[in-house]
Amino acid sequence: MFNEKKTEEKKDLSKIIPHVLLCYDGSPSSYRALSYLKQVFHQTEIDITILKLIEHPDIGSLQWETSLIKKFKKEEEIEKRAREVFLNAEKELKEVANSLEKYVKGKVSFKVQFRVGHLADDILRVARENLFDTIVVGRRGLSKLSTYFIGGVTHRLLERCCIPVWLIRGEQWNKKFLVGLDLGEMGLKVVDYVSFILSFHPEAEITFFHIFYPFSSNQTFEGSFVEALKKITHPEYQDFLVKANNLLVENGLDNKRVKLVMKRGLFGPAGEIIKMAKKEGYSNIVLGRRGRGGLTKLFLGSVSHKVATYFEDRAVWLVI
Repeated sequence: MFNEKKTEEKKDLSKIIPHVLLCYDGSPSSYRALSYLKQVFHQTEIDITILKLIEHPDIGSLQWETSLIKKFKKEEEIEKRAREVFLNAEKELKEVANSLEKYVKGKVSFKVQFRVGHLADDILRVARENLFDTIVVGRRGLSKLSTYFIGGVTHRLLERCCIPVWLIRGEQWNKKFLVGLDLGEMGLKVVDYVSFILSFHPEAEITFFHIFYPFSSNQTFEGSFVEALKKITHPEYQDFLVKANNLLVENGLDNKRVKLVMKRGLFGPAGEIIKMAKKEGYSNIVLGRRGRGGLTKLFLGSVSHKVATYFEDRAVWLVI
Protein backbone atom coordinates (compact mmCIF):
# COMPACT_ATOMS: atom_id res chain seq x y z
CA MET A 1 0.00 0.00 0.00
CA PHE A 2 1.04 3.57 -0.52
CA ASN A 3 2.07 4.37 3.06
CA GLU A 4 2.90 2.78 6.37
CA LYS A 5 -0.35 3.69 8.08
CA LYS A 6 -2.42 2.06 5.40
CA THR A 7 -0.28 -1.09 5.49
CA GLU A 8 -0.66 -1.40 9.25
CA GLU A 9 -4.45 -0.94 9.19
CA LYS A 10 -5.21 -2.68 5.91
CA LYS A 11 -7.21 -5.41 7.63
CA ASP A 12 -9.88 -2.95 8.75
CA LEU A 13 -10.40 -0.68 5.77
CA SER A 14 -13.78 0.51 7.00
CA LYS A 15 -12.07 2.45 9.79
CA ILE A 16 -9.29 4.02 7.76
CA ILE A 17 -10.09 7.63 6.95
CA PRO A 18 -7.75 9.73 4.79
CA HIS A 19 -5.77 12.19 6.88
CA VAL A 20 -4.36 15.26 5.14
CA LEU A 21 -1.97 17.94 6.35
CA LEU A 22 -3.00 21.45 5.32
CA CYS A 23 -0.14 23.95 5.38
CA TYR A 24 -1.55 27.31 6.44
CA ASP A 25 0.16 30.64 7.06
CA GLY A 26 -2.67 33.10 6.49
CA SER A 27 -1.47 34.02 2.99
CA PRO A 28 -3.86 34.16 0.01
CA SER A 29 -2.39 30.94 -1.37
CA SER A 30 -2.92 29.04 1.89
CA TYR A 31 -6.46 30.42 2.16
CA ARG A 32 -7.01 29.11 -1.37
CA ALA A 33 -5.98 25.63 -0.22
CA LEU A 34 -8.42 25.92 2.68
CA SER A 35 -11.22 26.93 0.31
CA TYR A 36 -10.38 23.97 -1.93
CA LEU A 37 -10.94 21.49 0.88
CA LYS A 38 -14.21 23.17 1.78
CA GLN A 39 -15.51 23.03 -1.78
CA VAL A 40 -14.21 19.73 -3.11
CA PHE A 41 -14.56 17.69 0.07
CA HIS A 42 -17.81 19.19 1.28
CA GLN A 43 -19.61 16.64 3.49
CA THR A 44 -16.87 14.09 2.78
CA GLU A 45 -15.34 11.89 5.45
CA ILE A 46 -11.76 13.11 5.67
CA ASP A 47 -9.54 14.04 8.61
CA ILE A 48 -7.61 17.30 8.33
CA THR A 49 -4.80 18.71 10.43
CA ILE A 50 -3.95 22.38 9.87
CA LEU A 51 -0.28 23.17 10.36
CA LYS A 52 1.26 26.56 10.98
CA LEU A 53 5.01 26.90 11.41
CA ILE A 54 6.12 30.10 13.12
CA GLU A 55 9.43 31.86 13.63
CA HIS A 56 10.84 31.81 17.14
CA PRO A 57 11.82 35.25 18.49
CA ASP A 58 15.48 35.90 17.78
CA ILE A 59 17.74 34.51 20.49
CA GLY A 60 20.98 35.19 18.62
CA SER A 61 21.58 38.39 20.59
CA LEU A 62 22.02 36.38 23.79
CA GLN A 63 25.42 35.10 22.75
CA TRP A 64 26.80 38.66 22.81
CA GLU A 65 25.46 39.47 26.27
CA THR A 66 28.24 39.26 28.88
CA SER A 67 26.20 40.21 31.95
CA LEU A 68 24.56 37.12 33.41
CA ILE A 69 21.72 39.11 34.96
CA LYS A 70 20.96 40.93 31.70
CA LYS A 71 21.14 37.63 29.86
CA PHE A 72 18.51 36.06 32.16
CA LYS A 73 16.25 39.09 31.71
CA LYS A 74 16.54 38.85 27.94
CA GLU A 75 15.74 35.14 28.08
CA GLU A 76 12.59 35.92 30.03
CA GLU A 77 11.58 38.56 27.48
CA ILE A 78 12.18 36.18 24.60
CA GLU A 79 10.18 33.41 26.29
CA LYS A 80 7.33 35.84 26.88
CA ARG A 81 7.33 36.96 23.23
CA ALA A 82 7.52 33.36 22.07
CA ARG A 83 4.53 32.43 24.22
CA GLU A 84 2.51 35.35 22.86
CA VAL A 85 3.36 34.45 19.25
CA PHE A 86 2.46 30.81 19.86
CA LEU A 87 -0.87 31.58 21.56
CA ASN A 88 -1.85 34.03 18.83
CA ALA A 89 -1.11 31.39 16.19
CA GLU A 90 -3.17 28.83 18.09
CA LYS A 91 -6.07 31.28 18.34
CA GLU A 92 -5.92 31.91 14.59
CA LEU A 93 -5.85 28.20 13.72
CA LYS A 94 -8.68 27.44 16.12
CA GLU A 95 -10.89 29.85 14.17
CA VAL A 96 -9.77 28.31 10.87
CA ALA A 97 -10.46 24.80 12.18
CA ASN A 98 -13.91 25.78 13.43
CA SER A 99 -14.83 27.15 10.00
CA LEU A 100 -13.56 24.00 8.27
CA GLU A 101 -15.48 21.68 10.60
CA LYS A 102 -18.73 23.01 9.15
CA TYR A 103 -17.84 21.61 5.73
CA VAL A 104 -16.27 18.17 6.24
CA LYS A 105 -17.47 15.11 8.15
CA GLY A 106 -14.09 14.03 9.51
CA LYS A 107 -12.04 15.36 12.40
CA VAL A 108 -10.36 18.75 12.06
CA SER A 109 -7.41 19.55 14.31
CA PHE A 110 -4.56 22.03 14.26
CA LYS A 111 -0.90 22.12 15.14
CA VAL A 112 1.41 25.07 15.77
CA GLN A 113 5.17 24.55 15.88
CA PHE A 114 8.22 26.74 15.93
CA ARG A 115 10.46 26.37 12.91
CA VAL A 116 13.73 24.58 13.51
CA GLY A 117 15.11 24.46 9.96
CA HIS A 118 14.07 25.06 6.38
CA LEU A 119 10.31 25.47 6.13
CA ALA A 120 9.92 22.58 3.67
CA ASP A 121 12.01 20.27 5.87
CA ASP A 122 9.89 21.11 8.92
CA ILE A 123 6.70 20.35 6.98
CA LEU A 124 8.12 17.00 5.88
CA ARG A 125 9.20 16.16 9.41
CA VAL A 126 5.68 16.75 10.73
CA ALA A 127 4.18 14.75 7.85
CA ARG A 128 6.47 11.77 8.42
CA GLU A 129 6.11 11.74 12.19
CA ASN A 130 2.31 11.70 11.99
CA LEU A 131 1.93 9.40 8.93
CA PHE A 132 -0.24 11.80 6.93
CA ASP A 133 -1.60 10.58 3.61
CA THR A 134 -1.21 13.93 1.86
CA ILE A 135 0.29 17.41 2.13
CA VAL A 136 -1.92 20.23 0.82
CA VAL A 137 -0.29 23.51 -0.22
CA GLY A 138 -1.56 26.58 -2.04
CA ARG A 139 0.45 27.65 -5.05
CA ARG A 140 1.46 31.22 -5.75
CA GLY A 141 1.75 32.67 -9.22
CA LEU A 142 4.21 30.99 -11.55
CA SER A 143 7.21 32.34 -13.38
CA LYS A 144 7.90 30.21 -16.43
CA LEU A 145 11.54 31.31 -16.38
CA SER A 146 12.07 30.58 -12.71
CA THR A 147 14.13 27.59 -11.64
CA TYR A 148 11.85 27.15 -8.67
CA PHE A 149 8.79 27.06 -10.80
CA ILE A 150 6.35 26.89 -7.91
CA GLY A 151 8.37 28.72 -5.32
CA GLY A 152 11.48 27.73 -3.39
CA VAL A 153 9.65 26.12 -0.48
CA THR A 154 7.29 24.05 -2.62
CA HIS A 155 10.08 23.05 -4.99
CA ARG A 156 12.15 21.75 -2.07
CA LEU A 157 9.08 20.06 -0.63
CA LEU A 158 8.46 18.16 -3.86
CA GLU A 159 12.11 17.21 -4.26
CA ARG A 160 12.31 15.64 -0.81
CA CYS A 161 8.76 14.51 -0.14
CA CYS A 162 7.85 10.84 0.17
CA ILE A 163 4.06 11.26 0.28
CA PRO A 164 1.59 12.81 -2.21
CA VAL A 165 1.31 16.59 -2.45
CA TRP A 166 -1.71 18.58 -3.65
CA LEU A 167 -0.82 21.87 -5.36
CA ILE A 168 -3.82 24.20 -5.28
CA ARG A 169 -4.53 27.07 -7.66
CA GLY A 170 -7.78 28.64 -8.79
CA GLU A 171 -10.85 29.93 -6.99
CA GLN A 172 -13.65 27.52 -7.93
CA TRP A 173 -13.37 23.75 -8.28
CA ASN A 174 -15.72 20.94 -9.21
CA LYS A 175 -15.53 17.29 -8.13
CA LYS A 176 -14.25 15.87 -11.39
CA PHE A 177 -10.88 14.09 -11.27
CA LEU A 178 -8.70 13.30 -14.28
CA VAL A 179 -6.07 10.73 -13.36
CA GLY A 180 -3.10 10.35 -15.69
CA LEU A 181 -2.26 6.66 -15.87
CA ASP A 182 1.06 5.17 -16.87
CA LEU A 183 1.90 1.48 -16.92
CA GLY A 184 4.21 0.11 -14.27
CA GLU A 185 4.73 0.54 -10.54
CA MET A 186 3.98 4.27 -10.42
CA GLY A 187 0.73 3.79 -12.35
CA LEU A 188 -0.43 1.21 -9.82
CA LYS A 189 0.61 3.50 -6.98
CA VAL A 190 -1.57 6.24 -8.47
CA VAL A 191 -4.55 3.86 -8.77
CA ASP A 192 -4.05 2.72 -5.18
CA TYR A 193 -3.83 6.26 -3.84
CA VAL A 194 -6.76 7.70 -5.78
CA SER A 195 -9.05 4.76 -5.03
CA PHE A 196 -8.25 5.04 -1.32
CA ILE A 197 -8.76 8.81 -1.02
CA LEU A 198 -11.85 9.03 -3.23
CA SER A 199 -13.58 5.90 -1.97
CA PHE A 200 -14.79 8.20 0.82
CA HIS A 201 -16.01 10.84 -1.63
CA PRO A 202 -19.55 9.96 -2.78
CA GLU A 203 -19.75 12.71 -5.42
CA ALA A 204 -16.34 12.33 -7.07
CA GLU A 205 -16.36 11.69 -10.82
CA ILE A 206 -13.17 9.82 -11.66
CA THR A 207 -11.61 9.26 -15.08
CA PHE A 208 -8.41 7.28 -15.45
CA PHE A 209 -6.68 8.41 -18.63
CA HIS A 210 -3.96 6.55 -20.54
CA ILE A 211 -2.22 7.44 -23.79
CA PHE A 212 -1.06 4.59 -26.02
CA TYR A 213 2.24 4.79 -27.82
CA PRO A 214 1.79 6.86 -31.04
CA PHE A 215 2.06 3.83 -33.33
CA SER A 216 0.34 1.35 -31.04
CA SER A 217 -2.11 -1.09 -32.61
CA ASN A 218 -4.48 -0.57 -29.68
CA GLN A 219 -7.69 1.29 -30.45
CA THR A 220 -9.44 3.99 -28.44
CA PHE A 221 -11.30 2.57 -25.45
CA GLU A 222 -13.79 4.02 -22.98
CA GLY A 223 -15.45 2.00 -20.25
CA SER A 224 -14.62 0.18 -17.02
CA PHE A 225 -11.46 -1.67 -16.06
CA VAL A 226 -13.36 -4.96 -16.29
CA GLU A 227 -14.52 -4.15 -19.81
CA ALA A 228 -10.99 -3.14 -20.80
CA LEU A 229 -9.72 -6.56 -19.73
CA LYS A 230 -12.05 -8.15 -22.27
CA LYS A 231 -11.05 -5.89 -25.16
CA ILE A 232 -7.34 -5.16 -24.70
CA THR A 233 -5.43 -8.42 -25.01
CA HIS A 234 -1.81 -7.25 -24.92
CA PRO A 235 -0.09 -9.15 -22.01
CA GLU A 236 1.47 -6.02 -20.51
CA TYR A 237 -1.88 -4.23 -20.44
CA GLN A 238 -3.67 -7.32 -19.16
CA ASP A 239 -1.27 -7.62 -16.23
CA PHE A 240 -1.61 -3.94 -15.36
CA LEU A 241 -5.40 -3.84 -15.68
CA VAL A 242 -5.86 -6.91 -13.47
CA LYS A 243 -3.72 -5.38 -10.72
CA ALA A 244 -5.38 -1.97 -11.06
CA ASN A 245 -8.88 -3.43 -10.90
CA ASN A 246 -7.91 -5.44 -7.80
CA LEU A 247 -6.79 -2.22 -6.11
CA LEU A 248 -10.12 -0.54 -6.86
CA VAL A 249 -11.98 -3.46 -5.31
CA GLU A 250 -9.64 -3.70 -2.35
CA ASN A 251 -10.02 0.00 -1.53
CA GLY A 252 -13.80 -0.12 -1.87
CA LEU A 253 -14.15 2.22 -4.82
CA ASP A 254 -17.31 1.38 -6.75
CA ASN A 255 -16.46 0.53 -10.36
CA LYS A 256 -19.59 2.38 -11.46
CA ARG A 257 -18.01 5.65 -10.32
CA VAL A 258 -14.88 5.05 -12.40
CA LYS A 259 -14.29 5.51 -16.11
CA LEU A 260 -11.21 4.36 -18.01
CA VAL A 261 -10.26 6.19 -21.21
CA MET A 262 -7.39 4.91 -23.35
CA LYS A 263 -6.39 6.46 -26.66
CA ARG A 264 -3.57 7.25 -29.03
CA GLY A 265 -2.47 10.86 -28.90
CA LEU A 266 -0.56 13.19 -31.21
CA PHE A 267 0.44 15.71 -28.53
CA GLY A 268 2.20 13.43 -26.05
CA PRO A 269 0.93 12.54 -22.56
CA ALA A 270 1.15 16.07 -21.14
CA GLY A 271 -0.55 17.67 -24.13
CA GLU A 272 -3.33 15.11 -24.17
CA ILE A 273 -3.95 15.46 -20.43
CA ILE A 274 -4.15 19.25 -20.75
CA LYS A 275 -6.46 18.94 -23.76
CA MET A 276 -8.73 16.45 -21.97
CA ALA A 277 -8.88 18.51 -18.76
CA LYS A 278 -9.87 21.66 -20.65
CA LYS A 279 -12.37 19.97 -22.94
CA GLU A 280 -14.19 18.03 -20.23
CA GLY A 281 -13.78 20.59 -17.45
CA TYR A 282 -11.78 18.65 -14.86
CA SER A 283 -10.76 20.83 -11.90
CA ASN A 284 -8.56 18.14 -10.37
CA ILE A 285 -5.65 16.44 -12.14
CA VAL A 286 -3.78 13.54 -10.58
CA LEU A 287 -0.34 12.46 -11.79
CA GLY A 288 2.52 10.27 -10.71
CA ARG A 289 5.65 12.29 -10.10
CA ARG A 290 7.76 9.96 -12.20
CA GLY A 291 6.73 8.26 -15.39
CA ARG A 292 7.50 4.84 -16.68
CA GLY A 293 11.13 3.86 -16.27
CA GLY A 294 11.65 5.54 -12.89
CA LEU A 295 13.15 8.76 -14.21
CA THR A 296 15.33 10.46 -11.63
CA LYS A 297 14.91 13.88 -13.19
CA LEU A 298 12.34 15.72 -11.09
CA PHE A 299 9.76 17.74 -12.98
CA LEU A 300 11.98 19.63 -15.41
CA GLY A 301 10.78 18.49 -18.83
CA SER A 302 8.45 15.87 -17.36
CA VAL A 303 4.71 15.39 -17.79
CA SER A 304 4.16 16.48 -14.19
CA HIS A 305 6.08 19.71 -14.70
CA LYS A 306 4.33 20.61 -17.94
CA VAL A 307 0.85 20.03 -16.54
CA ALA A 308 1.56 21.70 -13.18
CA THR A 309 2.95 24.83 -14.79
CA TYR A 310 0.27 25.08 -17.47
CA PHE A 311 -2.84 25.38 -15.32
CA GLU A 312 -3.57 28.47 -13.24
CA ASP A 313 -7.10 27.51 -12.19
CA ARG A 314 -6.90 23.85 -11.18
CA ALA A 315 -5.55 21.58 -8.48
CA VAL A 316 -2.78 19.15 -9.36
CA TRP A 317 -2.20 16.11 -7.15
CA LEU A 318 1.29 14.63 -7.40
CA VAL A 319 1.60 11.06 -6.18
CA ILE A 320 5.14 10.33 -5.05
